Amino acid sequence: MVGAWLVHAAYLTTALPSGTNSASAADAAAGGSSTVAARASLPPAASGMLDAILEAVQSGRLDDLQAAVDLNELKPELSSHPVPDPVAFWRERSRDGEGRDILAALGALLDQPFATLPLGKDPENTALFVWPAFADRSPAALTADELNHLKKLEPAGKVAEMQTLGHYTGWRLVIGADGVWHSFRRYD
Repeated sequence: MVGAWLVHAAYLTTALPSGTNSASAADAAAGGSSTVAARASLPPAASGMLDAILEAVQSGRLDDLQAAVDLNELKPELSSHPVPDPVAFWRERSRDGEGRDILAALGALLDQPFATLPLGKDPENTALFVWPAFADRSPAALTADELNHLKKLEPAGKVAEMQTLGHYTGWRLVIGADGVWHSFRRYD
């Protein structure tokens, strides 16, 4: 189990390639509802995981995220070390002890455009979907629209800190085309 987690963690902590394709860039450019249109393009398994996460977000109960966690064989990566109980982990790290800020962060991420990254050789499961779409880019390279999206996710002080650091350090959510919830965490 530990070996599998190490492979899983090493795979996800690899820097994402620059220039990834945002699944909703065309919709955003056209001024349409980018996130709704983009979600419709997700494969059924990824859409199912997204629905399970959104159900918990909409319920406002952190414990409801357990259903989404349980859909995975491995727990999603939440930290730089293995986390045996994701719900307890989120509860401990939440500002209110109930996880409302964690649910709010998930909801805010899922209102953002996502990037689609090709991965693997299996024709049906060769993509990772990453929220927000600009997670792998320097804040200095963001378009005005992307910068507005960043400001919806993070307070002004955190955005300024990211601009100084030269990379995104906010929440990142990764779901595979096969429906696996790979990660939900902040990266330094």
